[in-house]
Amino acid sequence: MILVNEIYGPVRQGEGKSAGKDVMFMRLSGCNLACIWCDTPYTWNWIGTKFAHPDKFDKKLEAHKMTADDVKAQLYDKTGKVRGLVISGGEPMLQQKELIPFLQSLIFWWVEVETNGTIEPTDQFLKLVNQINCSPKTSNSGIDNPLKLRYKKKALKKIADSDKSTFKFVVQSDQDLKEVQDIIADVDIAPEKVWLMPEGRTKIEQLEKQEQVKELVKKFGYNFSPRLHILEHDSKRGV
Repeated sequence: MILVNEIYGPVRQGEGKSAGKDVMFMRLSGCNLACIWCDTPYTWNWIGTKFAHPDKFDKKLEAHKMTADDVKAQLYDKTGKVRGLVISGGEPMLQQKELIPFLQSLIFWWVEVETNGTIEPTDQFLKLVNQINCSPKTSNSGIDNPLKLRYKKKALKKIADSDKSTFKFVVQSDQDLKEVQDIIADVDIAPEKVWLMPEGRTKIEQLEKQEQVKELVKKFGYNFSPRLHILEHDSKRGV
């Protein structure tokens, strides 16, 4: 069984290397981190938790057990001609084992997986996906994400060594950039695999921070990632 939050689309991929591509989204429930600025807290921040993120949600309403066949039925019912799928969260790699039979059943689909890079993918899992969008967290993610939880070098190295990997970093300040560069150097991530993305859960926050991040990208030779879904739809879910 796969613990699913929502399945929706077709929509445009909003971030990273594939920004603008028409895809379906399968958002899974559950996360092993608790980012203070997370824009999908409804996948993990349940009523009764003590995480600093203020928005709490009812797990019974947000986490749904589904079989691989259930998921495929919803995808094909909604998708039309689109054969691109982004598996997001939460943290999808918590359900790596459960996802494998589902991925094996997909034919002629382009599959991207979003991950925070704290869980090492198996060789079998990597063979079944087309792209890994890895977003390691820095100290700007908040007090509930100490370094020992959010930084797993072995897992990051396994991802970085794959030719399917890209890396997205949420940036607020020059201090964030220093942490990003420390990670890039420690894991030996190729600069062309790196996208910098402004932190912000609303359109206004995105617009305020975009120019600063664009200047950092120019200065250090990385790629810039917008958040198209927020720029177009603000904080609305399912888009």
